Amino acid sequence: MKKLLSLLMLGLLSVGAWASEITQNMNNVDLTWTAVGDNQTATSQGITFLLAKGGSNTPTAQGLTANHIRVYKNSSLTVSAGSPITKIEVTTTGGEQGPDGFTVTVGSYSTSGTKGTWAGSASSVIFNASGHQVRVSKMVITLSDGTIAAPYFTPGEGTIYGPTDVTIHAQDGSTINYTLDGTTPTTSSAVYSDPINVTATTTIKAIATLDGVTSDVATATYTMETAQSVANIAAFAALADNTNASISNPVVVTYANGQNTYVKDASGFMCIYGNELSGKYAQGDVIPAGFGGVKTIFNNGVEMHFPLFGFEEATETQAVEPDEVTVTNFGNSQMWQYVVLRGAQITYHNGRYLGFRVENSTDSVAGYNQFNFSLPDLNGTYDIYGIVTSYNGNLQMYPIEFIDVNPTFVDNIAGLMELATGVNATITNPVTVLYHSGKQLYIMDESAYMLVYGSLANTYNNGDQLTGIAGNWTIHNGLTEIIPVASTFGEATPGTPVEPELLPIEEISQDLIHHYLRIENCTISAIEGDDRNFTLTDETGEIIMRLNFSEVTIGEDFDFDATYNVEGFLAYFKKSDGSQEQLQFYPNLIEKVGGVRGDVNGDGFVTSADVTAIYDVLLGTDMTFEATADVNGDGYVTSADVTAVYDILLGNN
Repeated sequence: MKKLLSLLMLGLLSVGAWASEITQNMNNVDLTWTAVGDNQTATSQGITFLLAKGGSNTPTAQGLTANHIRVYKNSSLTVSAGSPITKIEVTTTGGEQGPDGFTVTVGSYSTSGTKGTWAGSASSVIFNASGHQVRVSKMVITLSDGTIAAPYFTPGEGTIYGPTDVTIHAQDGSTINYTLDGTTPTTSSAVYSDPINVTATTTIKAIATLDGVTSDVATATYTMETAQSVANIAAFAALADNTNASISNPVVVTYANGQNTYVKDASGFMCIYGNELSGKYAQGDVIPAGFGGVKTIFNNGVEMHFPLFGFEEATETQAVEPDEVTVTNFGNSQMWQYVVLRGAQITYHNGRYLGFRVENSTDSVAGYNQFNFSLPDLNGTYDIYGIVTSYNGNLQMYPIEFIDVNPTFVDNIAGLMELATGVNATITNPVTVLYHSGKQLYIMDESAYMLVYGSLANTYNNGDQLTGIAGNWTIHNGLTEIIPVASTFGEATPGTPVEPELLPIEEISQDLIHHYLRIENCTISAIEGDDRNFTLTDETGEIIMRLNFSEVTIGEDFDFDATYNVEGFLAYFKKSDGSQEQLQFYPNLIEKVGGVRGDVNGDGFVTSADVTAIYDVLLGTDMTFEATADVNGDGYVTSADVTAVYDILLGNN
C-alpha cells in the first residue's frame, strides 16, 4: 500500500528547488566492478569509482561485499564526475573501520560517528585510507548546480540467468524516459514508472529530465544466458565452483539473518548469501523452485551467492526443528545444519569467540557470535540453538538462541531489575507497549517503564499487551535496558492506547527515564554541524532533543520559527569514559501548534507521507498518528480523510 501511494503521489507533488545530489550504495550488487590491473573500477549515474591498490593491499574482489566496500589501509578510493563535485557524504559500517581512517588532500574533510563529509570543488576527489581500513556502505555526491545526474540501474548491467526486474533510479522529481531497442531516448520516449522485467538479452537506455535540464544517456546491457538446472542442494554442491545454476525443487529456510539465508532440503544444507534477500524470508518459509545463483565454497561449506535470480515470495511455510548434536558427535555434523546442543554452558568467552560444554563433559564445542547477539548469564545452563559452520577447517556453531534449562520467573519489570545483570527471567504479568521502532520497544507495567532493545519478529502498537516475555537487563551508555529472548515475544493482545504524561521541561528528571512524555508549546533550534541533535525549549527550560527514531525527521525546509508540541521518551546518555552525560529527549511525534491542516505525521508539511500515515491508522499497522488522522474533523478516521489530504495537495481545498 505504501509503495503504491508513494508512486501515485510522485505525479501530484511539486518538488520545487532541486540539487544535483546522487546517492550510491557502495557494494558489488548495486555497482558492477571491473578489475583493471591491481585496481577495481565501477561507473554509475555518471560517477566513476576507482578502488586503487596501496602498499601490499590489493583491492581484489575480497574487498567487495554485498553491503559495503573495504578500502584497505594505504589504499584509496577516487570519486570522479564530469561536473564539479561540491560535497561528498560518506557512510561507513562504523566501529574500527569508520570514516576517520580517510584523509583528503583537497577541500575540507570532517567526521562524526559513522559519517564523513567532504566539501570543496573538484572533478575528482581521492579518499586515502591512511589511518586504517574503511568500510564504505554509501556515498551521497553533490554536483554543481545546473546539472542533473544520469539515471542508474539496479541490478547493474551484466549476465542474467532468468527473468530480472530492472529498476531505473534518478533524482527525486525527475522524469525518466527510456528505450529498449538500442535507440537514444528523448523526452518523447516511454516514461518509466515500474521496474522493467527483462526476459531476454536487452539494452536499456535512459535519460532524466528535471526543470528543463536533461541528463546524459545511461546505458545498461543485460545478457540472458541459460543457467544449468540441478535437482537439489546436493547436486548444486557437486558443481564446479563459479557455476551458475538453478535448483528445480523447493527448499526450506532454517534461519535468516541479514544477507545470510540458511536452507535445507532432503539432500543437504546450504547458505545463500546476498543482500537482496535481507528480510525477504523467515524461518520455515519454503522458497519456491527455480531460484539460483553462483556456486562457491565458503569456510568448507557450499554457498550460493550473487548474482542471485528467481527468488519468488514464499507462499507456504513448514515447521523447522533443529537436529540434536552433542559435544562428541559435533564433528560429524554437516555444514550449515540447524542444530541444538542441549544442557550446555558457556565455558569460554573472548569477544565474539565462545566455547560450549555440556555438564560433566571434558569435550567442548567452539562458537562464534556471528550475529552479535547479547549473551545470557554465563553461569546458566541452556539449550543452545545455532547453525554449524567452520573456521580454519574446524567446525563451530553460530548461536542464534539460548533457552534457559532452569528458567527464572518474576512478577514484573521491577522484579527482573532485582536480578543480577545478564540473568534471563520470564515476566509472568502482562506488560503494555508504549512505542515500537526498529529494535527499540518501550514497555511499562505497574512497577516500571523500560526499553527492550533487540530484533523481534513482530511489530507492536501503543496499548498492546504482551504476556510471558523473557530477557535479561544490562546498561548501555548509561541506559538500563532489557535484552529480549526473542522467541518469547509473540502475538500481542490489543489494548487501550496509553496517553503520554504532560510535563514542562523543568519537571523532567532522571527518574523519568523511558517514560512516555508530552511537552507543549516548544521551540526547536538547530545545533550547528549536527543533523541529529537539536535544542528543545519551553518557557521553563531546555533539553537536548535527539532524532532517534527513523519515523521522525527534520529536513532542510523545517520551520524553526514555529511552535511545536512534541511527544517521546526520556533517555540518558553517558559515554563509557564518563566524559559526557546528559538527559536527552527522543521524539516520536512533532506537531506544529495551530498546525498545518493535513499534516498528519507532524513534520510541518503536507506530503504523501501523511496519506501513508492515515492508511497505517486505518489498517491498524501503526496508531502513532491516530490523534491527527481525522483531517476532515468529523470525529472518525476514514477514507474521507485521505480525500481531504489529496484536496489540500492539489489546492482544491
